[in-house]
Amino acid sequence: MIGAALAAASLALAPVGELAFPRAWNGSSLNGLSGLTCVADDAYYAVRDSGGLLYGMAIGVDRTTGMPTNCVVTGRTILAGRGDLECVAWDAARRWVWVGDEDDGSIRAFDPATGAERARAAVPAVFDAFRYNRSFESLALRPDGREMWTCNEEALCRREAEGRTAKKAAPVRATTPDVDDGPRATRERGSRVRLQRFTRSAPEAAWTAAGQWMYETDSVGGGDFAGKSRCGVSDLLCLDDGTLLALEREMSIKKGKFLPSFRCRIYQIDFAGADDVAGVVALKDTARRPVAKRRLFGAHTGLAMYEGICLGPTLADGSRSVLLISDGDDGAANRILSLRLVPVAPR
Repeated sequence: MIGAALAAASLALAPVGELAFPRAWNGSSLNGLSGLTCVADDAYYAVRDSGGLLYGMAIGVDRTTGMPTNCVVTGRTILAGRGDLECVAWDAARRWVWVGDEDDGSIRAFDPATGAERARAAVPAVFDAFRYNRSFESLALRPDGREMWTCNEEALCRREAEGRTAKKAAPVRATTPDVDDGPRATRERGSRVRLQRFTRSAPEAAWTAAGQWMYETDSVGGGDFAGKSRCGVSDLLCLDDGTLLALEREMSIKKGKFLPSFRCRIYQIDFAGADDVAGVVALKDTARRPVAKRRLFGAHTGLAMYEGICLGPTLADGSRSVLLISDGDDGAANRILSLRLVPVAPR
């Protein structure tokens, strides 16, 4: 049952610390690492938002404190088709990586050793109505491998999607519905996006779309920066019990400042009472009920543009670490942020 775990347990996230990592490896830029997934122990994969690059990474975490201690690249693979890869999830059963491509709105699986494409998820047609640079930045597999989640960053709109070809993104398909889910996030209100669930009966089976729910992002809290300020869902994390967490990333200008900075928030999602919107073409004026969300963490992160989230190792006290990775594009910082995830006893 969707969200069943959320009714039984509440969670808390406590920040532990940050670690800077290099901006280059073997002459190749490490800026733009937008997604992170754990493979095993201290082994991870990260994707870069240009060139179709997948990086193997070793990220050390102190098992007592939860503090990140080191972050080094262990290898690099060029994935077939390249693209603007913004999110990644490890499929332990198939030993593949699933990635979301923001250029064409696809979700594809690759062999991380060779870069060969192995499969594609059948993404519902509504998601083809993505605005330029506002498509899939999030992807999460439940650890048991039976459930996968994604979400568009900000609201879909077919009319505005037509202009994305001017920036070399994939054209809108003729079969794409006339979607209008409303505006992008503004100072006055957030943006309505769609959480998409996929399921499969076995690891070798294809993913099947299995429900879609409306999620409302926060509004933009700071001032506008040259029309580029934004607030949207940049990644998702699915826990062992099916609990879903959403990472929101904001870029704006603080009052009295001249340069933009970033803010991230992590929410626990509650599906109780929310409506499935898979058959709804336009969310703009719908009366359908969105999911509820409860904030677990929020912070201004300065020049750290945290876009990716994944589970880290289990710590000595039994709590779980959660790691975030910062996309270092456009002068932002390359950093790993560690948080401690703990259950909160009901009162």
